[in-house]
Amino acid sequence: MAEFVSIGAVRYDIVRVSPEKATTFDWAEAVDFEKQGAPFIQYAHARACSIIKNAKDEGITFEEFDAGVLLEDQETALIKRLAGFENAIDKAARELKPNLIAIYARELADAFNQFYRYVPVISAEPEFRAARLALVDCSRIVLANTLDMLGIVAPETM
Repeated sequence: MAEFVSIGAVRYDIVRVSPEKATTFDWAEAVDFEKQGAPFIQYAHARACSIIKNAKDEGITFEEFDAGVLLEDQETALIKRLAGFENAIDKAARELKPNLIAIYARELADAFNQFYRYVPVISAEPEFRAARLALVDCSRIVLANTLDMLGIVAPETM
């Protein structure tokens, strides 16, 4: 685990800066979970994987859900952030700025963590649980894709 976290931290710390700007690498800052670098994003992905695994272990399914029940501020903020994935890729490609993907990944991880902190998922009422689990799964998928684009491992556990 230390290997993929440290490699991810270095990769992220390099790519997070706009290509036209100079940067100085700081190892302590790169691996700091509180600084919202690669370990922060990797941990958000691992947390999403854990939530999905725990739900499956408890026999909870989310194939059928009503997305219309997702009305909490943190839910809508996360949905909006997820909806920006295609635009982030398009803009990063058009402007040749991979740092835009790094910024998007960090913002998505932050939105996911805010959602998870304030909105119950597995312990939610049944009418909300399936939709929230689907939102967690969408977050897991997009976090994995952003990390993959950056050449960083998306771990299932940390």
